[in-house]
Amino acid sequence: MRKADGPNELLYSLIELRPSDARRRFRKSIFEDYPLRGPLGQCACAYCGRWDEKLTIDHIVPKSKGGPHFSRFNLVPSCKACNISKSAERVFEWWRPQRFWSERREEILLSWVHHNSFVSAHTDQQDIEAFAEERDFYIPPSKEEAPISGGFCYTEWQAA
Repeated sequence: MRKADGPNELLYSLIELRPSDARRRFRKSIFEDYPLRGPLGQCACAYCGRWDEKLTIDHIVPKSKGGPHFSRFNLVPSCKACNISKSAERVFEWWRPQRFWSERREEILLSWVHHNSFVSAHTDQQDIEAFAEERDFYIPPSKEEAPISGGFCYTEWQAA
């Protein structure tokens, strides 16, 4: 069995930390890695783009509808208002009629699901890029590039 090199590795978290600490670190990694960002680089809501309040974790496919609980591809940051409003509805049935829905945020969400799923881990990068280009999907930038800006201001959202 491979030995974990340090506290930043998931394997280390699973072996060395208490279960509650490992879950906390897993949840924190979702906020750190989700590409939609506010103007100061903080994580933004995957649905409405709000970045100025404490975010929660939402299941894209609700657990009550068979969605996996600890699968990274099924978890996104969400503001409390969106999480409560969505409840146990299917994401696109709830989200698309909303005034704050945007095609760009939907592309980001779909690319998040794809890049954190089994398919992404077992598919050649060229095949992924060809698939995305064929369907006009958005592929998030690599970690070296700047994070995606939410293009969203809370005051604009309130006024809408």
